[in-house]
Amino acid sequence: MIEFRRASAQDERLILRLDAICFPIDAPPVVVGASWSIGWDNAVPAAYCAWKKVEQGGAAVGFHYRGGVLPDYRGQGLQKHMLKLREQEMRQHGLTKAVTYTDADGAASMRNLIAEGYRPYVPTPSTTLSGPGRLGRVGFVH
Repeated sequence: MIEFRRASAQDERLILRLDAICFPIDAPPVVVGASWSIGWDNAVPAAYCAWKKVEQGGAAVGFHYRGGVLPDYRGQGLQKHMLKLREQEMRQHGLTKAVTYTDADGAASMRNLIAEGYRPYVPTPSTTLSGPGRLGRVGFVH
């Protein structure tokens, strides 16, 4: 059973190592400013995720910032569990809407998001969350 615990400032290097395994060609995430959790299989990290409050279209929303499941733990429903964990935290902070994006070739992630009620949208300059210069970039589904 994987147990998720809130990450502390001391976990930044661990988060960056886990992220490099899950997303080896992506730029590392900015750890500061997001709420991170790490899923543990006893003393072994299995997954990690983060969310943060952002402005989108003039409203405050929860953004599923980053999340990854290490290869040995994939296929166990951890992404869905992390979505629910972050949504619960977002609600505790008064947020009623959540958004995210995923790589267009991430079929499993897209299926999980759709199964949890998320729907694709076309980003605008005020609603893109995939970073500067990525508006309309092939390879992302918002």
